[in-house]
Amino acid sequence: MLRLLILLIACSTLTGCGGCGSNADSIALAKSLSQPRLAQLYQDAVALDLTHSGNARLFKDGKSGIPPNFNDLEPQSVVSDGLTARIHMAGCVDDKVMLFVNGLDGKSGKEITLVPGEAQDSVILWQVK
Repeated sequence: MLRLLILLIACSTLTGCGGCGSNADSIALAKSLSQPRLAQLYQDAVALDLTHSGNARLFKDGKSGIPPNFNDLEPQSVVSDGLTARIHMAGCVDDKVMLFVNGLDGKSGKEITLVPGEAQDSVILWQVK
């Protein structure tokens, strides 16, 4: 019983036991992006290749890797449907740090929103109306 308790305590503080780890570094990184970099990120999201079934699903360790122009974000995945791109920066399950790049069709307001994880309010980082 004591071994199980020690294992549970150890796993709650380590990411190697299935935990998500800390999102703090990714949140700080997203909040530190300059306005010119965010404007370029919008353009990079617009330029994603949607030739396969109208969606782009790019993964860090998958067959379809993430383009190098996203490397500074250290993303786990990038998914786009042509209207919105979702950039998963860190975390897992329902506690993910995500950037949402909205208005990729150019018809609606252009916006990049940070969702910093579970139970935290989203933050608009960049916007063009």
